[in-house]
Amino acid sequence: MTDRRVVTRRRRTPPVSWAAVREYFPNVQPTTYLKPLPEHGVIYVKNPKAACSTLLLWLDRIYTGEPDFTPGNIHTETRLPTVSVVGRRRVTRMLSGSAYRFSFVRDPRRRLESAYWDKMVTKVEWSKRRGRAQLGLPIDTTPTFEQFLSAVERQDPMTEMNPHWRPQHVNLLHPLVSYDYIGRVENFQADLDRVCEESGLPRFTPEPRNVSARPATTSVYEGRPDLLRRVEALYADDLEMYGY
Repeated sequence: MTDRRVVTRRRRTPPVSWAAVREYFPNVQPTTYLKPLPEHGVIYVKNPKAACSTLLLWLDRIYTGEPDFTPGNIHTETRLPTVSVVGRRRVTRMLSGSAYRFSFVRDPRRRLESAYWDKMVTKVEWSKRRGRAQLGLPIDTTPTFEQFLSAVERQDPMTEMNPHWRPQHVNLLHPLVSYDYIGRVENFQADLDRVCEESGLPRFTPEPRNVSARPATTSVYEGRPDLLRRVEALYADDLEMYGY
């Protein structure tokens, strides 16, 4: 199978405008997902449920030079430079090819299953209630995976879906941005080593972060090929683009 994770190596693409970037983040600030490190010549685009906590911690330690930094929540405690600090013009130049552009993806079937356990079942109560409300589900009752999937299927990927279950090619601004490398969570260490080799960032052995506290049960797809087919239809573009 052709390796679809490599798009182009350090080739400049048509200039990316800030207005075009904003279209991919209609309900949130792009700074939440765009992580530029100009001094290191790289920009990472977050893709929730695809090792983003681990990658953020790694980049934070590189940026600050504090290898022992261990926050409770890297998403709220990160010291990485924001888009407003770096400047929109510079960030769009980085996305256009002046920097090494990378991210990671995950098998869409497992990613949605992980999002279900994390956002609908095992999170603290206020977080679960908020997640259920976003989907129009009863906030005081744990939905089944099928109920969760049905609610997700009704949402518009660009304007309604939470980034944790939004198609990954939308999270990664395809086709607006071409990447130097897109790794896979399933091959995380080897793919991260490749990012380090190509970008010049220091290597590191990742520490698992924000691993879903999934109950010791069988997969949500066990005995339900119909659910698996629906998920594959929902994320058909991701499956095709990333070779899953």
